[in-house]
Amino acid sequence: MRWWPKNWKFDDKPVAVLLPEPVAAEVQALLAADDYYEAVRRVRQRTHLNLLPAVLAVNAVRDATA
Repeated sequence: MRWWPKNWKFDDKPVAVLLPEPVAAEVQALLAADDYYEAVRRVRQRTHLNLLPAVLAVNAVRDATA
């Protein structure tokens, strides 16, 4: 069940959130240690983002360093 009206239009792909430097450094360290899920948890904990924006933010950091 969705809460938005059917006539609302959304972009195809949401834009990732830019993380503040201390959080981005933690995410980079966790990704270097191959701990993707902990990186998502840390972003959610430190920024109070929901799951999808946190995953997009971690993916953006991962793609930027790859």
